[in-house]
Amino acid sequence: MARKGPEIIIVGAGIIGASIAWHLTRSGVHVTILEACEPGGVATPNSFSWINSNYHFAQEYFVLRHHSMGEWRRLSAALPQLPVSLSGSVYLPAKGMDLEEFVARNTAWGYRIEIIDGERVKSLEPNLALETEVAAHAHDEGAVEAQEVAELLTAAAVDEGAELRTGARVDGLAVEDGRVTGVRAGDKTISADEVVIAAGAATPELVREVGYDLPLSTPPGLLAHTKPVSRVLNGLVLAEGLHMRQKANGQILAGSDFQGAELADDPKSGGEELIRRLGSALKNSEPLVLERTTTGYRPTPADGLPVIGRPHGISGLSVAVMHSGVTLCPAVGAMVAEELLTGNRHELLAPFGTERFLNAPPESSRV
Repeated sequence: MARKGPEIIIVGAGIIGASIAWHLTRSGVHVTILEACEPGGVATPNSFSWINSNYHFAQEYFVLRHHSMGEWRRLSAALPQLPVSLSGSVYLPAKGMDLEEFVARNTAWGYRIEIIDGERVKSLEPNLALETEVAAHAHDEGAVEAQEVAELLTAAAVDEGAELRTGARVDGLAVEDGRVTGVRAGDKTISADEVVIAAGAATPELVREVGYDLPLSTPPGLLAHTKPVSRVLNGLVLAEGLHMRQKANGQILAGSDFQGAELADDPKSGGEELIRRLGSALKNSEPLVLERTTTGYRPTPADGLPVIGRPHGISGLSVAVMHSGVTLCPAVGAMVAEELLTGNRHELLAPFGTERFLNAPPESSRV
């Protein structure tokens, strides 16, 4: 296939970098993917991988996430081998959560979610041991196997002509006359017309040298992975101190919270506690055995919102970093590719530009 348009480097082959790469290569441009590890990167393999738009999001963030939930259907139609399941979620009552207010607000914004009674909970999740008189059911939520998605998207991009370099640690950006012209990797400079940084927690270090100060935290999230068991969960279940889903291979994946580091200080005891909570939450004839724990460090900008776009005054550079990479994967991949190729920025990205964290480039980056 003849290549056309700009030469683009994407730093990072996590789920966001892989999606951007695939969407770009479908347009025939030449893409080089640089990944310090293997496809999937660092954060993606350790994600709970929940597709959703809820909780206390501002409306503009809700709208972007909700849009991307629908985009998963488009991406799955284009790549049917993607491990995506939009089987819905059941929310049980939890501290600090007003189910009725939660459902009313999300319904008003177009979310397919409803209050259900205990009998309906039992019909959706008959193996749930937790008793409740009321819950919420979100019809269109689901999950993916994020590591496999990143690998498949990267492979599909390579099939379309992208070049993948693994074990390729990027040390910095190449800058000439205030424009990013490529990246430095070891003793080599790799040139490009555009560089996209989709490197998660490594992003601030890479963009700091051109004067862009991106405040980012990486709160840990502990997940417990059981050994495979027979099917016991139909969808996702969110309960007090426990969220859980079952993978296609029979493993149950469980965590305790989405906002902080509960149980993450000691993964061994934290994993054992999650298995105990699972045992109390599920009616299961087979023992639940902890196979392993993983701790994911979630790249989270200071205001909790995605940072997507070109830092002001720095040509040849785009950034795409966010906590919600799994939900936003298909939409952000398509939107960033469109902006790079045409200069047109999708209206849903307007609140999530880089100008929120803007410092003037230092003099050394302008020469």
